[in-house]
Amino acid sequence: MVDGGHTLRCGSGQHTFPVRDGVPRFTHDETDTAVAFGYMWGEQAAHVRPPTEVSPYHLHKMRASLDAPPFAGLVLDAGCGEGIDLAMVALDPACEVIGVELSAGGVATSLARTRGLARAAVVQGDLLALPIADATFDAAYSYGVVHHTPDPPRALREIARTMKPGAPLLFYVYEDFAERSWPWRVALAVANSARVVTTRLPPAGLMRLCRLLSPVVWLTCTLPARHFRWAANLPYRHGTTPSSMSGDLFDRLSAPIERRYSRAGARRLAADAGLEVIAIAYERGWMVHARKPA
Repeated sequence: MVDGGHTLRCGSGQHTFPVRDGVPRFTHDETDTAVAFGYMWGEQAAHVRPPTEVSPYHLHKMRASLDAPPFAGLVLDAGCGEGIDLAMVALDPACEVIGVELSAGGVATSLARTRGLARAAVVQGDLLALPIADATFDAAYSYGVVHHTPDPPRALREIARTMKPGAPLLFYVYEDFAERSWPWRVALAVANSARVVTTRLPPAGLMRLCRLLSPVVWLTCTLPARHFRWAANLPYRHGTTPSSMSGDLFDRLSAPIERRYSRAGARRLAADAGLEVIAIAYERGWMVHARKPA
C-alpha cells in the first residue's frame, strides 16, 4: 500500500520503499552497471516526449525474427532502459506494461517517455530480485539486459517466476562468436581488451570519447555496409548519421559485465529457467522465443 503518497509498505508492514515521481523504488542506483547505463539514458530525460504512434523498435524486431504472435494482457519489460519499447507496448490497446529498470537515469527517461500513457508503469528494481508476485504477467520480454547482470541464469529464473503458466518470453543476448570465422573472434578479443580500459573511465569522459569515435565508425562500418556486399555483416551498420553511433559505442564500451552465449548456451539459459524454447533466431546475437509450461 502507498503511505501518504511517498512510501510503499508491504502488507505486513515490515518493509517500506520510497515512491518518488510516482515510481516505487525497490533498489538504489549504486552498482557500476546502473551508474554507466543510467548516465547514458538519464541524459535524454529532459528531451524525450511520449510517442503518438508506434515506431518499430527492439521488441518488434524480435517478434518478426522469431515469428512470434503479438502480446496481450499484462506485459513485463524486464530492463526497460530508455523506455522506447515500453512506450510502444503501451500504445497497443491489447496490452498493459510494467517496465522494471535498475538505474535512476533509465527510470527518469522511461517515465518521461511514457508520461500520459495510461497503460504503462515504471518500477525501479533489480532483475535478480523482482519485486513482483509469482504468475503475474501474461507475457514478458527483455532485450540485451540479462547478459549485463551478475547472474543471468538467476535473472531469467526471476522473469520466469513472475510469468503466468503458458506465458511467452522474448529475450536477446550477445553471441560469443563461436560460429564466426577467426578474424571476427580476434576482433572481439581486441574489443574486449579495450573494454578493460573504457569500463574504468568516468561515464562523462567515455561519452565524450564515443562522440569523437562515432564519425569514424560511421565511415568505416555504416557506409561500407550500405554499399558493399562484403561489408554486409559489419557492426554498427544501422547508423543514421555520423553522430548516431555514440550511444551504441557507449553501450558496448561502458558495461562492466558482459556475458556472451553460443546458440546452445542461449537455449540452455531459457531451459534452465524452466522455460520451453519455441524458436531461436540470429541477429548479431541470439533472439529466443520461450514459453512457461502451462
